[in-house]
Amino acid sequence: MKIFTVAIALFSLFAVLAKAQEKEQRAPQHREKAPVNQVDSRGQKHGMWWISVSPRMGEPGLTEFGNFDHGVKYGVWYKLDTEGDLVAIESFRNNVLDGEVKYYDRGRLYCTGQYRGLNPKNKFDTIMVMDPITHLESYRMVATDQGSMRHGTFRYFNPVNGHLIKEEEYQVDELVYKKEYEVSAASDSILIKQHELRMPHKKGTYYTPPPGKKISYTE
Repeated sequence: MKIFTVAIALFSLFAVLAKAQEKEQRAPQHREKAPVNQVDSRGQKHGMWWISVSPRMGEPGLTEFGNFDHGVKYGVWYKLDTEGDLVAIESFRNNVLDGEVKYYDRGRLYCTGQYRGLNPKNKFDTIMVMDPITHLESYRMVATDQGSMRHGTFRYFNPVNGHLIKEEEYQVDELVYKKEYEVSAASDSILIKQHELRMPHKKGTYYTPPPGKKISYTE
């Protein structure tokens, strides 16, 4: 009888503990938010940053977020317009574009491409190129003051239906191959040209920190 009573007590205790554990697991977990817009001991941007830029000089306002490494922009960065629609996904290294980029029209993809970032620590950088006719590889020396350049395949899409319209191949910013996949309407051609004018290689700059008076930071 004593053993039976002890068994009942233990069973009740386990039931209470199990119920308490289940309640704890169901309770919302309050995790601390990762800090944003932080600076290191030298006052340089470090870690995740969220930057909002107001419209200025004909340029639309936008919000971008990504990572800094002690003042150096690197990794994948995202840009949104004032409506919250995706504008661009870009890859950075040493503060310049380097790697795959994607550009959007009101959240709809219209271009993918590849940029090659140049090493800002040296006056010149060396890039391997391939002759489009002989396919022989060679090295080309380029000045690093231009930041980065188109180097790879760029594809343009109709942002409405997603159809591939145009494909271009670049080597050190020189067009070596081009193919039109369909004859688009005049309005589509104008739209693509407008998109191209907004891309980094048309603006002559690949990363310029916004002026301090024009930034608002939001955590």
